[in-house]
Amino acid sequence: MRKCKRVSLYAAAFLCAGFLSGCQAGSDNLGNQVTVQDDAGQMQEERILTFFAPVEGKSSGAVSYREMIDRYNGEHSSKLVFEGIATADGYDRYLEERLDAGAGDDVFIVNEDSVKPLYSKDHFYDLSALPAFEKLNANAKSEAVIGDIAYCIPMNMTAYALYVNLDVLEKYGLTPPKDLEDFNTCCETMKGQGQTPISLSRWHATAVPTIANGLYKLYNASDHPEQIEKLNTGELQIGDYMLEGFGMFREAVQKGWYGDGVNGKAVDALRAGEQDIPDFASGRTAFYFGPLEYIPWVEETNSKLDYQVQGVPVPGGTVLLTSVVSRLCVNPESEYLEDALDFVTYLSDDYYRESVKNGDVLLPVYENVEFELGNERMRPAYETYLSGVQIPAEDMQLKFGCWDTVRELCLSIADGMTDQEAADQYNRIQKEQLEKYKQ
Repeated sequence: MRKCKRVSLYAAAFLCAGFLSGCQAGSDNLGNQVTVQDDAGQMQEERILTFFAPVEGKSSGAVSYREMIDRYNGEHSSKLVFEGIATADGYDRYLEERLDAGAGDDVFIVNEDSVKPLYSKDHFYDLSALPAFEKLNANAKSEAVIGDIAYCIPMNMTAYALYVNLDVLEKYGLTPPKDLEDFNTCCETMKGQGQTPISLSRWHATAVPTIANGLYKLYNASDHPEQIEKLNTGELQIGDYMLEGFGMFREAVQKGWYGDGVNGKAVDALRAGEQDIPDFASGRTAFYFGPLEYIPWVEETNSKLDYQVQGVPVPGGTVLLTSVVSRLCVNPESEYLEDALDFVTYLSDDYYRESVKNGDVLLPVYENVEFELGNERMRPAYETYLSGVQIPAEDMQLKFGCWDTVRELCLSIADGMTDQEAADQYNRIQKEQLEKYKQ
């Protein structure tokens, strides 16, 4: 923690110099008032807030956040200072430690797997009264809520989908799969002629098709909120839903659709994007499960690739696993709560509209805001987003985990665990996590 603080404070000093021109006097702890000299030479009090966010990757938005903060600071009496580190360097851990210690961070971005732990510690201010929340479309609004509060304002939406190499399919006289039956036929045909059908990685290749084929019935049901509640009480067991998904994944492994000799250790060693994207882009595989924000990565790997991005095949059609790219949150302990809420409103309006205009928004977040698809390759996925079944990659209304748990169980299936054993194990995990949640 000491190293992070030192890095953060140096960064804050640098950013203060960049954002707060004319900052003449020293400041105390971040989030407190500082004395500054205005253009007329008069001393006045100025409020300094911190915005903590991840700074790495194609979807962090750090550069555009800085630009919007600079603009905000030029128009408002309160000032924002941007701080952040890479997720790989421990962003999630540092965020939780900073909030636990009451160290500031008036506004922050939370990653998906940190939402439930931070919610359990009351680290989210309820944003449901903000106009920005009311303007969200149904998909974004459902993912902005945990328990009885709106814990974030989504700044962008993504989805985990199926990338299809059209050149490879054409080689075998195949067409993009419209459902799981078509997908299985494609895989059987290609494997029978020596082609590995599906790219492999430890995250997307395991969790995406398994969750999709395990939970499509749940999220397509008109009474799925009631079923979610029964899952949270333990009256319904998650393994009973996921059995179908585990069976689909086990079959794909056993038939060699991910390649021959696949085992849990080998799968767990494959980081997302390192091998699966090159294999897909080069034609060594025909299918790649991945997020929409990886489209530029795919195209950088092979600029001449003929491909499309569509929903994940399940029985009877396709679905998307949706997720918020950037979750904008407010610390309920912020000393300048009104200023923090004002900044969120500013960012959710100006930043979002500018991002749509620049083609940076993957899937629409707000109702009645003009939206143009940034890449026509993903139109099939976009159409599923508009009218098909969406499954949250991590449903914040569930009081137990999904994404990480499913991935770990898929690794065990690759080592020989049966689909029924995986379902039974998930039921045990559900029970344990629900008991812990009650404590």
